[in-house]
Amino acid sequence: MIVTAIKKRLAGLLLLIIGILPTYAQQANKIYVSPNGKKTGSGEIKAPLATIEQALKLANIRSGKTKKPIEIILRGGVYPISSTLEIVQHKTWNSAVPLTIKAWNNEKPVLHGGKIVPRKLIRPVSDPDYRERFSPEFRDRIRQVDLREAGIKNTGKLRMTGFTRPFAPAALEIFTNDEPGRIARWPNKGTVPIHMVLDTGSIPRWGDSTNRGGTFTYKDINRPSRWKEPHNAWIAGFFMWGYADDAVPLKGIDTVKKAITTLKPHSYGFGSGKPWRAWHAYNIPEEIDEPGEYYVDRDRRMLYFLPPDNLSKLELSELETPLLAIDDVRNVTIKNLNFTCSRGIGITMERTEKVLIDGCKFTNLGMVAIFMGKGVEAESDSLSVFAVQPKSRSIGSLVQYVYDHTTFDREAGKNNGIVNCEVYNTGSGGFLISGGNRLTLEPGNNYIKNCSIHDFNRIERSYRPGIWITGVGNSISNCDIYNAPSSGVMLHGNNHLIEYNNFHHLVMDSDDMGALYFGRNPSEQGQIVRYNYFHHIGGDHKTMAVYHDDGACGMEVYDNVFYKAGTVAGFVGGGRDNPYHNNIFVETKYAGHIDDRLKHWAKAMLVKDGTFQKRLEAVNYKKPPYATRYPWLSKYFEDDPELPKRDTFSRNVLVKMLNRVEGKQEWLPFTNSNYETNEDPGFENYAAENFKLKPDAVIWKKIPGFRNIPFEKIGYKKVK
Repeated sequence: MIVTAIKKRLAGLLLLIIGILPTYAQQANKIYVSPNGKKTGSGEIKAPLATIEQALKLANIRSGKTKKPIEIILRGGVYPISSTLEIVQHKTWNSAVPLTIKAWNNEKPVLHGGKIVPRKLIRPVSDPDYRERFSPEFRDRIRQVDLREAGIKNTGKLRMTGFTRPFAPAALEIFTNDEPGRIARWPNKGTVPIHMVLDTGSIPRWGDSTNRGGTFTYKDINRPSRWKEPHNAWIAGFFMWGYADDAVPLKGIDTVKKAITTLKPHSYGFGSGKPWRAWHAYNIPEEIDEPGEYYVDRDRRMLYFLPPDNLSKLELSELETPLLAIDDVRNVTIKNLNFTCSRGIGITMERTEKVLIDGCKFTNLGMVAIFMGKGVEAESDSLSVFAVQPKSRSIGSLVQYVYDHTTFDREAGKNNGIVNCEVYNTGSGGFLISGGNRLTLEPGNNYIKNCSIHDFNRIERSYRPGIWITGVGNSISNCDIYNAPSSGVMLHGNNHLIEYNNFHHLVMDSDDMGALYFGRNPSEQGQIVRYNYFHHIGGDHKTMAVYHDDGACGMEVYDNVFYKAGTVAGFVGGGRDNPYHNNIFVETKYAGHIDDRLKHWAKAMLVKDGTFQKRLEAVNYKKPPYATRYPWLSKYFEDDPELPKRDTFSRNVLVKMLNRVEGKQEWLPFTNSNYETNEDPGFENYAAENFKLKPDAVIWKKIPGFRNIPFEKIGYKKVK
């Protein structure tokens, strides 16, 4: 009996030990970090480390002793990042062990690339002469911060931003109560028309390298007469075409003749006579007249700003390199962290596999949230791309480079994901992703899913989309993409999937732009656009929901809803193999557009040794895999390439549409399988913009076999 009892007790104790061991082992793989931690901490929950760098060093040591996953757990608070935090194989990480860096429970760790200014450094303006420059009604409320006292060593510099110019870090910015400030500008809202052009300036776009600024007049305003140093002012706007914004410094203003002369040229020169050809001026201390407006006097190293009445926090951005760089690693997860107050990029990734960015927030960044792959080195204000080299952790002239080097492998890795994230108040876009090989058509399988991306063009306003997707076989799904002056998604490459996304309030200031845009390369085929909702697209100018520009080919568009979707829902600019079927179009001027531009003003793209020949030959289009994956492509030049073909329009529903097609309808065959009506065809709630069809909708009789669009599955679902 005694032996039996002992055996039972030993067995129970053994079971207890076995039950404890996994918990103990799991605890041994958790490393805690807190802003209140210590360098001498052990990494346990009661003795956290002080920095993420310390935790990575400890994790690297532990990873050599176990095959179990390691978690670095961050307590809430601010983690100052003064140089890029790195997770780099053979540098800060030497393991294949899965690594997670995440927030503790519901606390909010913040990776911060700037300075939080102590209240004691926010003072009234001390220089009486400088104080007189401000408007009388605001000068008593304007405050100054000595940037040296605030610990800012580099104020950065204002730079030219816009069409064909490279990405680069922003200059110093301010944020009040977590909201972005604004360099003092006039007018506060809207723009001033270009009245008369006296000198277009040089036109770099057409090969003029004289670097001469332009001169134009303004009318019926006297405001510039107040500006004491107009040569320090800048102007921004759409100076020639409504898809090409720019920002350039001034040489001076003749307030008698009411003429502005710029120091540098605009890519297309300056023009007038179109509603978008207009400007606003900024970097003018006399124009500080709204809360959050500021001016940085770089000679004095002094910040002047108008605080909101309830100012609780003033932040200054400082870091120009990425907050976090992840290179050459696998199985890394970054979860529920906030990235903010930086002049550059949130996260860069190169040659990674199964890296997951989950539930993170990216706000108040000078550039973009996440950048996958290499960029291209360039001078910060250059309008050209010559003799450049791929560069890590820098975007640079990538947009222009990819335009000319269409098979550029950016080494973005594969099977990486961005999920459940939020992006807003960034300077020049949201996510730039890539992956896959355009020569072999091997997919990258990188993806963005269930993210909210909005207000991403604070600084640069065109060709800086919420998502820029390149490479092969990547996807964007269940995202809300909205509130931008130009495109929401720009696309290059092959076989991408765009589905279940909510596109709205895009291309609000631009002309001749699309919410989803791609073009100028007939080899970029295999795109699928389905189950998306495009609505409230465009402002006062000509805009599109889906823009197949300049000969774009091979995008299938089906099972989407287009409601008030710009001037044209689907714009086919001379391309082919872009079928539209099983879509719903509601209250849009044109369902589609078609033209033969490659026969006329764009015919230079088809000349021997021209743009399209180079781009097709770059991928060996007459040989596998292109010849087998897209068999029609090998006969491209023998098949009347100047004419649009196989751009079909079938089995679609048109509700209260003003027009079917802009252009010759025979090029966009509008078959009898489509159904047109000026009545509600059976939507669940037309007034509430719920365009799912009821079981008794008339559509089922009018188009037998029409598929009900899964409207309830579209868009971003916030994860609690």
